[in-house]
Amino acid sequence: MAVGVFDKVRWSLENRGMAGTVTSAAKSIGRKLRRPEVRAAHPFDVHHGVRTDGLIPGHDLAVGHANDRFIAGYAAIPPSRFRGAMKKWLESGPAHAIKDYTFIDFGCGKGRAVLLASEMRFREVVGVELNTGLAELAQENAEVWTKAGKALSPIRIVCGDALELEWPAGPCVVYLYNPFQGQVMRHLVDRLRSRFAERPRDLEVIYQKPEQAAVFEDGFEMVWCEAIEMSEDDRVADLVADPKDESRAYRLHRAS
Repeated sequence: MAVGVFDKVRWSLENRGMAGTVTSAAKSIGRKLRRPEVRAAHPFDVHHGVRTDGLIPGHDLAVGHANDRFIAGYAAIPPSRFRGAMKKWLESGPAHAIKDYTFIDFGCGKGRAVLLASEMRFREVVGVELNTGLAELAQENAEVWTKAGKALSPIRIVCGDALELEWPAGPCVVYLYNPFQGQVMRHLVDRLRSRFAERPRDLEVIYQKPEQAAVFEDGFEMVWCEAIEMSEDDRVADLVADPKDESRAYRLHRAS
């Protein structure tokens, strides 16, 4: 997907503010001066024949839903940063085997994290996306990925409100790449607390670029927090991911 300069600026202003946008622009110019060319699409998309790249400001994703104003905008997670976070999570000692977990990506967009998660042999990988156009793209990408034999987990894309998801049975890994702002994040976390209150060992949360981290202060413990290094491909191709962006993992407090 081609992304114009105006779209990039709007996305950055919405997600970083003016000061953050100026800082990011300066870093981006420096990166461009040090590299011979700018690729039209992320190498991940080129290599796998999918379409997960691009930046879309939050207001351009509006569908007429009451929660439109809380959409954080679309940008896909750098693959190396996702894989690094999942490696860190596995090293932290989750309570169950991977095959027992359902991986749920809230605000999955075009589905890059869904595709990457499906490499890990989860019980199921679910992408939840409110915007119909993005959900359709995620479904198309999942079909390409599965047909190529790269999905080691079944993939399901759900087009709908994250707060109305019919939860799967059993342990869940909830994945968030800065999908929502304000009350949507608060309500989602409230539902997590309620849903897993009697079985806290069944919930794992991985939150990358955690701009709404304060919502996890009540009832959750932060297992780890790290600014995961990106690969050279990701550093060159991704013009919005900041090297300082954090990744975090949370678990519900467990009674001693």
